[in-house]
Amino acid sequence: MHPLRGRRSVVKALVLAYPLVSGALLLSPAQARERKLPLAVLDVEEAADLEAVIEALVPGSAEAGAVHFIDYQLARPAIDSLLMLRYLGVPQPHVNFYRSGLAALAQHAIARYGKRPSQLPAPVLDQLITDLITDDTPDWAGPPASFLYFVWRSDGVDVTYGTEDGMAALDTPYMAHIRPEKLW
Repeated sequence: MHPLRGRRSVVKALVLAYPLVSGALLLSPAQARERKLPLAVLDVEEAADLEAVIEALVPGSAEAGAVHFIDYQLARPAIDSLLMLRYLGVPQPHVNFYRSGLAALAQHAIARYGKRPSQLPAPVLDQLITDLITDDTPDWAGPPASFLYFVWRSDGVDVTYGTEDGMAALDTPYMAHIRPEKLW
């Protein structure tokens, strides 16, 4: 399958399959978050920091289950991943990119603001986002901060607004190039 065609089939990505003893449990990322299903790749602190930052970038992404979506995609075979990184030519495994970015983010937040990203109040979290956008991140030890901003925002937008319901929330007509056979 052509890589760009895979991205267009977001339907596959928005249903997470959780293995059960008697089969699989198919859930949307939002349902997985609501049920507090365990993550496969990210640890608790990484997930909390990622959720705080993505929610600040894309309001509604936490409730949409962006962290569960990203975690699920990080656990999948590289060829099946629908994360933005796949389309930007970032070398596999993408978990290394996410982990090093989250570690650099936490280190920067603690050094500059005295707390992890998930512990920052909204105005300070907004300043942390500005730091990412402008690469105002002294002693940064990870992927470029502005690139992380772009990737995390893109993945958050995909989950939050990449569906008919998401577009309706924006009061924007859903105009897919290829309309899905069924709603997700």
